[in-house]
Amino acid sequence: MSRRKVLGEDLSWIKPTVQAEDKETTKKIESDITSLEKPIQPDASSRVPKFQTYEVRLTLRLGESQLEFLSRLEREIMKKRTPANRKERITKNSILRAMIDAVSNLDIDTREIGDETELINRFRRGFNLKLER
Repeated sequence: MSRRKVLGEDLSWIKPTVQAEDKETTKKIESDITSLEKPIQPDASSRVPKFQTYEVRLTLRLGESQLEFLSRLEREIMKKRTPANRKERITKNSILRAMIDAVSNLDIDTREIGDETELINRFRRGFNLKLER
């Protein structure tokens, strides 16, 4: 989801933060703002960090054990790869995005999920893993 859709289609309510001296300067500022709304597409010639290609920033609350798992997995992945496989840095965010992409293709029964434990069990069923009691 792009920021434009979150803020609404009509962004005229947002006042420019720069004082424009004439109409031409105002039009240039507006075109600069419009160009910033489009996500940056990485290509081979530019060195844009991958995280800058994503549109939405999300804050996530985790338990201590969940954070430890992500940190351990991040370190293991970074340590256990050869120089040929060090194309990009693998971060906790990379791991979470990969998990979301993997889970997005599962067929999960979303009816009557009462709590997070049941949601975990549904994901485990989708992955054919042992259920938690």
